[in-house]
Amino acid sequence: AGLQAQMDYGTYDIHFTDEGKRRVHAFSYVLGFSRRQYLYFVEHQDFTTTIRQHVSAFTYLGRLAAECLYDNMKVVVNSHDGEQPIYNTRFLAFATYYGFRPVACRPRRPQTKGKVERQFQLVEGNLLNGRTFSSLQHLNETTAWWLAHVADLRQHKTTQRTPLELFHEEFPHLLPLPEKPYDTAEVVYRTVNPEGYVTYLQNFYSVPWQRIGELLPVRITETEVIIYDPDICEITRHPRWTGSLTGQHRTDPAHCPAPDLRRKQEVLRQRFEQLGPQAASFFDQLLRTRRYGKDEAVRILSLLVIYHQPDLLAAIERANRFRAFSRAAVERILAASAQPRSALDSLDDQARQHLDELLRQNPVPPRDTRDYQTLLADHDPPPWDVPEKGESE
Repeated sequence: AGLQAQMDYGTYDIHFTDEGKRRVHAFSYVLGFSRRQYLYFVEHQDFTTTIRQHVSAFTYLGRLAAECLYDNMKVVVNSHDGEQPIYNTRFLAFATYYGFRPVACRPRRPQTKGKVERQFQLVEGNLLNGRTFSSLQHLNETTAWWLAHVADLRQHKTTQRTPLELFHEEFPHLLPLPEKPYDTAEVVYRTVNPEGYVTYLQNFYSVPWQRIGELLPVRITETEVIIYDPDICEITRHPRWTGSLTGQHRTDPAHCPAPDLRRKQEVLRQRFEQLGPQAASFFDQLLRTRRYGKDEAVRILSLLVIYHQPDLLAAIERANRFRAFSRAAVERILAASAQPRSALDSLDDQARQHLDELLRQNPVPPRDTRDYQTLLADHDPPPWDVPEKGESE
């Protein structure tokens, strides 16, 4: 009891009455002894979603198994060296935090995950069969009721007892939870677009408009989007858009350009001064010679979304030299002489030097592989990985 659990995803195309047809994934964590299950439907199977659902499963059950069996999903297993799995080190960091041992089932041996696979048969034949759902939220509300009133209380064919009854016997043998749950926040870098927003999953979150073109660290939790400046001081935070909606905006009115045109001009000048004396001189000439100079200045700053800062500065210097004081001139110079930045380039510019600071942790050097020997040492084959004739549930 308490030795093992099994985890897997099941994928379903469901017609929601309010949200239309959507593909969703059922995260399932099943305790091997009691067969008690945690189940939750999600939109993605990525790393962040997977560890967040593990944390939710551990919290739901109050404890966790000493080992967990997985198929060869990339979140857990990067590759194989012959028969030896090479685990995702990010997932190992998560597993070691909770003290459990991940076990990858042997390639082409799906029968080793019989308990969790058979739970999906129950999901399809009982939970989903004959029911309609208005939304993903409604599906998960129904799932929570179903776990408590159906799955936990049904008599199991093999054990002849209910999962909840066996769980009470299993509970003392499970691993206790740490004092604090694992921090599952995702950290990314985003460039502020010309409208003064950063994007995450195709939704938009405002920052002060004068930061157009800046590359900013963004921390995403399950409920919030928190945006920092390059010195890792918090700028703002917004409630996170969740669900299937895209193209939604979270806007703080204080982030919009001031109606006071003089104040807007002062802020723009400060941004150009931050880029250097050549940029400040160009800004002054732009205002002097162009009817809509302030608007053109904003658009020039927005070019930092597309081009590296040194390339933009070089283009401004060249425009100064030829007295070509316009946004169009700067764009033509960039198009002829600079390469647009890629997503990887954006990360390379500033991300590495700030990521550890953002997490407010000291840099962690790579672990010696010997540290994992105890965790991943060869054990006797677990009982669910031994070939049997018609493995029992």
